[in-house]
Order: sequence, then C-alpha cells, then structure tokens
Amino acid sequence: MKIRVSIYFLIVMMVLVSVAAGCAKQPTVPSESPGESQDIKFPEKPVTLIVPFAAGGGTDIGTRILTKYAEKYLGQPIVVKNVSGGGSEVGVTQMLNSPPDGYTIGGFNSASVTLTTMRKANYHPIDDVAPICLVVSDPRLFAIRANETKFTDAESFIQYARENPNKLTIGTSGAGTSGHLSILVMNKAAGIEAQPVHFGGAGESKAAFLGGHIDAIAQTYGEVLGMIKDGSAKVVAVATEERMPELPDVPTFKEVGIDLVIASNRGIAAPKDTPKEIIDILAEAFRKASEDPEYVAEMQKMGLPAKYLGPEEFGKLIRAEYEIYTPIGKELSQQ
Repeated sequence: MKIRVSIYFLIVMMVLVSVAAGCAKQPTVPSESPGESQDIKFPEKPVTLIVPFAAGGGTDIGTRILTKYAEKYLGQPIVVKNVSGGGSEVGVTQMLNSPPDGYTIGGFNSASVTLTTMRKANYHPIDDVAPICLVVSDPRLFAIRANETKFTDAESFIQYARENPNKLTIGTSGAGTSGHLSILVMNKAAGIEAQPVHFGGAGESKAAFLGGHIDAIAQTYGEVLGMIKDGSAKVVAVATEERMPELPDVPTFKEVGIDLVIASNRGIAAPKDTPKEIIDILAEAFRKASEDPEYVAEMQKMGLPAKYLGPEEFGKLIRAEYEIYTPIGKELSQQ
C-alpha cells in the first residue's frame, strides 16, 4: 500500500512540475516583435475591410486584389464592403466608429486626408486613425475622350478653359478627393475656372465621362488604363515631377507651365486605440501580400503602382499630406 501511495504521489508531483514549467514559458506581456503576440489571439474570425468608395474604382479594384493574397497570410477571410459617399468620409467614419478590435478596418486614402482640410469632417486624419499600411501610390492625371474635338492636348485643354470660364467640366470621385483638389490647384495655378463635377466613385465618373455628360476626368493611371487600352480616352497631362514611363508621350503639367504634382496615396487603417499587436499582425499580412510575385504582377496588369509602407511610415505620410494640404484646402474652400 505504501509503495502504491508513493508512486501515486510521485506521478502527481511530476504532472504539477510539468504544468508549472509549461506555464513559465507563457509570457504575461505581449511580444514586441512585429506580427507576434502571445496573449492576443487574432484573428479568430473574418475581418471586414471597408472600401469608402463605390465598386469599380481604382481603390476598390486594388483592395480586392490585395485582400485575395493577404488573407492567405492572415489565416482568415477578408470581406470587402463598399460604403461610398462624401469623398470617402461616410465609409471612413463607419470604420472609425467600429470597435477597435481589428475586425473592422478600412481604406484610408489621400482623399480621406484632403477632405478634412477643406471642410469640417467627422474625424481627424491623425488623431482618430491608427495607420496600418500604404499599399498604392498612384499619380493624378487628366483624361479626355479620344474623339474630343474642342481640345486635343494639354495646351488646347487649358486654353479652352481660359476662354470658357466654368464650361470645362471635369469629373471626380467625390468632393474633397485628391482629384477634386487637383482641379482647384490647377485652376489657381493656371488662372482658369474649370468646373469640378463630383460623383460617388471613379466608376460613376467614368460612366458619365464616356456618356458625354462631362468633358474630362481627374483620375489616376490605374483608373483610366482600361479606357486608354480600348482607345476611348487619352491623357492630356499628368501631375508628376517627370513623365510617367507608362505614358512617355504625355507631358507633365509642369511642362505646360502649371505647378501641379499630386498623387493618390491609398492605404489601410483601423480605429484609434486598436492594440499595436493587432495592427502589427495586419500590417505583416499585407506586407507579405505586397511582396507576393503574383500580386505584384496582377497589380501591374491593372496599372496600379503598388508601394508598401508600414504603420509608422504610413503615419508619417498621412501627417505630411495633412500639413501640406491644410493651407491649400483652407484657402480654396473660402473662394
């Protein structure tokens, strides 16, 4: 009997020691390594990513390509949800009002920043946002229909606007977007009065453009690539420092005497107070996706210039855009 009790006691002690040793290996504080956390289990269910623009635009297309690859590295599905309106404000606001648990994130573009510099918005682009990553940086450009006769190049485009105040109509993806801002800056720099016409996304503006309801569109290369390929549109000028390699025959605005350099930066963000560990896990999944050769090839095919920046770097870009556009936005909004 004593032998059996001793054996039983020995077994119990061995189990207790084993459990204690196992517990000792579990840290009680989060790991500071990016993408790793020992005490936050994330994600345990699908993640919703709000695209704050209508379906069919460059942001929507690029996001759907990205999420297809990122969910492989995240380990859960990423459900894309389009919530358009207000030049991205409606969708961004819905995302920022969601619980800060990483399960609702959203697109956060240059448009989401610039609109706050031109009017009172439901959020502050720095104080209320947790940056995750930048995924695309797409130069802004102006396109006209290929069969347009009123103007055929950058010089005649500007000349028509100068001779016909408020008659040159240019479509945008919404009020406060970088496309809208590019028109206002062009007007100021060139001394003209082109008329911005706002739509609920790039898809809507392209439909109105092709239907002859507006004269031109202020979009990005990726958003007009399909129309360039099928011969229905042509670009008159690009808002870049130097000519785009993809459009070697198209002049920059600077070449025609207009100081206009604007890109559409597109990223992903989360509500303020989302734990850093969760931000890092999401950022790591998107980073891996951005380096996937198949993703890179697919983005190039769609004319979307992929560019990844992590949370800290993307946050600096958001702050830089806000500081650059604030004086411009305030001045133009008062005109």
